[in-house]
Amino acid sequence: MPQFDLRSFPSQIFWLVVSFAVLYFLMGKMVLPRIGSIIETRERTILNDLEAAQKANDAARAAGVEQDRTLAAARTEASGIIRQTAEAAAAQTTAKMHEIGDKLAADIAAAERRIAEQRSTVLAGLGQMAGDIAQQVYGKVAGQPADTAALNAKVAAALKGESR
Repeated sequence: MPQFDLRSFPSQIFWLVVSFAVLYFLMGKMVLPRIGSIIETRERTILNDLEAAQKANDAARAAGVEQDRTLAAARTEASGIIRQTAEAAAAQTTAKMHEIGDKLAADIAAAERRIAEQRSTVLAGLGQMAGDIAQQVYGKVAGQPADTAALNAKVAAALKGESR
């Protein structure tokens, strides 16, 4: 094998040093700076992305706080609207109940007046009818006609006693 030949060692070492020096120079001047710049660019990109993510996170938290505040205000407003609506409905219901109560009271008073008028009419007719019946019954039982004035007075006294 030629690489183990002692006569070729100096040339092999020379070319090893030259190759190493050329590769070292190429790596140091061309490849490593590019790799370094790529790493720096990546690092800047990652830091910018982290900063953007932090800003987005802060903005999301601020939006969440604002949303909670808005939601609380909306709940308070809704509660007030519900309370006002309930109070308005209660007032309307109360007014309607008073209106119906007044109407019913007027209807009851009118009905009581009609009943009293009809009762007076019926009692007046009842007195006349009771007098006629009493005369007929007395005439059949006694066999003679009754004294109309005396009989009507007794029937009137009996009706006044029942109406109390």
